[in-house]
Amino acid sequence: MNHTRPDTKLILDGLKDFQRGTVEYVFRRLYLDDDCARRFLVADEVGLGKTLVARGVIAKTIDHLWDRTDRIDIVYVCSNTDIARQNIQRLNVTGCEDFSLSSRITLLPITVGEMQHRRINFISFTPGTSFDLKDSAGMSLERELLYWLLEKPWSLKHSKATRVLHAYAGVDDFRKRVKSFPSRHTIHRQIQEQFGDQVQTRIDLRERWDAICEAMPRAGYEVPYELGRERNQLIGELRRLLAETCLHWLEPDLIILDEFQRFKHLLQGDADDASEASQLAEHLFSFQQHAEDPDTAARVLLLSATPYKMYTQSQEAAEDDHYEDFQTTLDFLLRDESKRVQFHDHLREYRQELFRLADEGVEELMRVKRHLESSLREVMVRTERLALKADRNGMLVEVPASAVTLKAADITDYLGLQSVAEHLGHADVLEYWKSAPYLLNFMEDYDLKRKLKKAVDGEPDAELARCVRSIGSGLLNREELERYQKLDPANSRLRSLHHDTIGRDAWKLLWIPASFAYYEGSGPFVDPDLQRFTKRLVFSSWRVVPKAIASVLSYEAERCMMQRFRKKVQNTAESRKRRRALLRFTFSKGRPTGMPVLAMLYPCRAFADRFDPLQIGRALKSPGQPVTALTVRDHCTSEMRQLLSAVVERFADQSQPTDERWYWAAPLLLDKEIGCSQVEAWFNQPDLALIWSGDKSSGENEAAEGWARHVDLARKMLQTTETLGSPPSDLYEVLSEVALAAPGAVALRALERILPASGDSDVDIRSYAGPLAHAFLHLFNLPEVMFLLRDRKKETPYWKSVLEYCMAGNLQAVMDEFAHMLVESLGLLGAGRSKIAAEVSKEISDSLTLRTSTAKADVIKTNRRRVCIDDEDAVRIRTRFAMRFGDQESEDSAEPTRADSVRSAFNSPFWPFVLATTSVGQEGLDFHPYCHAVVHWNLPSNPVDLEQREGRVHRYKGHALRKNIASAFSATSNGSASDPWAAMFCAARAGRAEDENDLFPFWIAPHGEAKIERHVPALPHSRELLQKDNLGRSLVLYRMVFGQNRQEDLVDYLASHLPHEKVGSIVDLCRIDLSPPTNFLRGKSS
Repeated sequence: MNHTRPDTKLILDGLKDFQRGTVEYVFRRLYLDDDCARRFLVADEVGLGKTLVARGVIAKTIDHLWDRTDRIDIVYVCSNTDIARQNIQRLNVTGCEDFSLSSRITLLPITVGEMQHRRINFISFTPGTSFDLKDSAGMSLERELLYWLLEKPWSLKHSKATRVLHAYAGVDDFRKRVKSFPSRHTIHRQIQEQFGDQVQTRIDLRERWDAICEAMPRAGYEVPYELGRERNQLIGELRRLLAETCLHWLEPDLIILDEFQRFKHLLQGDADDASEASQLAEHLFSFQQHAEDPDTAARVLLLSATPYKMYTQSQEAAEDDHYEDFQTTLDFLLRDESKRVQFHDHLREYRQELFRLADEGVEELMRVKRHLESSLREVMVRTERLALKADRNGMLVEVPASAVTLKAADITDYLGLQSVAEHLGHADVLEYWKSAPYLLNFMEDYDLKRKLKKAVDGEPDAELARCVRSIGSGLLNREELERYQKLDPANSRLRSLHHDTIGRDAWKLLWIPASFAYYEGSGPFVDPDLQRFTKRLVFSSWRVVPKAIASVLSYEAERCMMQRFRKKVQNTAESRKRRRALLRFTFSKGRPTGMPVLAMLYPCRAFADRFDPLQIGRALKSPGQPVTALTVRDHCTSEMRQLLSAVVERFADQSQPTDERWYWAAPLLLDKEIGCSQVEAWFNQPDLALIWSGDKSSGENEAAEGWARHVDLARKMLQTTETLGSPPSDLYEVLSEVALAAPGAVALRALERILPASGDSDVDIRSYAGPLAHAFLHLFNLPEVMFLLRDRKKETPYWKSVLEYCMAGNLQAVMDEFAHMLVESLGLLGAGRSKIAAEVSKEISDSLTLRTSTAKADVIKTNRRRVCIDDEDAVRIRTRFAMRFGDQESEDSAEPTRADSVRSAFNSPFWPFVLATTSVGQEGLDFHPYCHAVVHWNLPSNPVDLEQREGRVHRYKGHALRKNIASAFSATSNGSASDPWAAMFCAARAGRAEDENDLFPFWIAPHGEAKIERHVPALPHSRELLQKDNLGRSLVLYRMVFGQNRQEDLVDYLASHLPHEKVGSIVDLCRIDLSPPTNFLRGKSS
């Protein structure tokens, strides 16, 4: 219940030095200085860990207030639930599972009672559910609460009131929930009374309520649109009134506004024209426990890499002006009017000196700049990744576009598409055509597609049919897709991306190769292009583009995989259903068919301890001689033979025929033989089958029953004294591969590398390693994966092909790297063994079992007189190799594939390898663990947006950085079983220059081949190339025009008046530097 004081020192020790410096400075400004600021902005460059800075500020705030108050309330406001889910665990400084009360302000009447008994409360809100309440009926629980809050003041009649309040919920279910509400929740009496008093004074609301109650039709009848809108408005106003009442009971000590630029309208609550939502928010921001004691005022910590529109061009200014935005943010931070005036004087001087720069030099500009920096540092700081480097490009490199070619068929498609558009009275389609292929098939909610559908539903139109036919190959053909015919990218940009992924055989990889391989793999994993491969994050301005990219690339990857095993294969729903999983647990003639697979999934203690490929690779390494997968396996084969000798001697009857049970029995018997006391405890768990599979269901289906029977057979083998037949001739080679690379042993080793040294028993860790290993079944049973890995001659059992692939692909190294990344990204530093193992196991399992989503493509047919589009005839293309970012329909039409699940899978080494998105709503989200290539499908209009996009992948311990660290420091990783990545980063940190902070090596490792790649797939001589050059020029200069009106004019002036060869040095000298004062840079306060 949060009664223990958090260990502030331990929490701060978990931060990097520059983050600690920021924490110390921010805390001093918020609480300790004589002129302390009640509001402070941390504007660190994207990807530098602002959330962890907030964690440090939370810890110091709690420690500061612990002896001053009985209850400490931290309020966390962020723009959406995706960011909240990502960050809340990172902000948890208590170690308690119930740290966060994820709620809405309007639900405080049923949570505030719990809050009053907790020492620390962390309450998270989103603006849309707690401030912007008008016209929204909210969630069912809010309306259930409203019923009980209004029942007495308004003498509600149950039947009529629930007809209004059920809104979109089923009325019968809603009525049941209303009746059971008092047994599930306790309403805070004083809030209830205060709200009752408020609504009693609002006669207007009561009159509208009565009118709507009378007009509302009986249950089961449709509510007229206008009446439904009036109902929602009334419920929205009641929710707002409730929120206003509740705010008086929320006593925030620290309020964190994360990525607040997404809800910056809430910062204008004291303006003359402030909205109701911003007034409500201002009441929260201005809270002060005791009017006479300013120390009891709430502090507000703002987090954003782009706290205001940092740069606007003339065409954008009407919508979102930088100068006005900047002023609004500063007005929120600077509450003292005299300080506002002083700051704007400095800003005006700075602009004047910029115009004199070319003639009078930098001395006076530097003086004004220092005054400006000093004023700003009172309320904000900003650490920049490359502030300490002369080369501001750091690890960024622009990669020349490859295979951006235009075909004659592309021109034909454009002319046909344009003729359709002209016939329908639509504008030019050039930008659409440049961005995506098969537009009429993939478009949704575009004006052109709506006009086409309207025309199709009307009278026959032979001319429209002719225009559509003229598109030719620019329309998808269902029959060709069902025969797995090659699908032309049909677009110059997509052709380039296809070349960089499908064309380089990335479809042969089921996971990204390890940055630090323990031995030289084989097959696709020794292809130099694929060894360097990284995932692609694609940004586009058009919604149709992510759908087209995901569909075409995923189809092509699947086609290549399927045809690798069988050239003539069908792509229909019926043929896919016939392809049964090959790694399954069935019985044939009373005998189990899946026991060798069970052995692959078994977290064998003897195998995990004695056949660690990290240590074996180290031991076998010699100058000039590569350690190959074959070398490692052969080394292990002789040791395996020796290790199993006692087991074979005891259980093998050499006079009997070859007994294939040895493949699965040997690991179990070996664990028992070497005295692993926990093996029987593991198998004696009554619900082991469910634990091992990670399945919380009842297990009544056929597959679950088959799995449970196989687990029972394994359990009986441990208890048996009967002999087995002769061991297979390849037993020791196969078991060596099982020990080195099978999911069971790999999962157990990967988890144990990242766990604290002491704690839970072996049984506990196996209970997390088992489900993780079992999740690999989903991957290896996908039809396209089975076709990729199967032996074309059908001589090798599929489970052996899987095992060979795991060995070839360095699966242990891959999983160790992924597990290392997850400990920090999931906020598990300092957690116990069970929690770390459980969370990491679940995250990896979720990545492996991501549902295949589908993209709908309309089939467009023509005859001589008309065009036909039948919704029932639409093609659904499976998307897994490449995906769109966002919620989408899954292949099995069960639950949709959620955006958060897609992002988690992209942040894993497994598919998808390409993620396509618009840039809307992405601030604060990570995409860097396995991606260091950003594809700008459409260039943004200004340089800050360009940086924001690339900042999604240039982040803490990113993929490019790990490649460079492994290249330089792999020899320093110790040969023990502990985490090699921790050792390599430790060595890199020790070897950095004396004047460098923890940005090196955790964000910047420029000495290596891997770079943050900028891809711009523009056609030669196109205007996009000119735009790219202009953006590059603006990117250099925009930092100098900080806070200025008409920035674009100023950038143009500087570009034309400053000597080209001196621009870089002048920018470095004159840019506004808002990093914490020098004495804080290494985390030391003065």
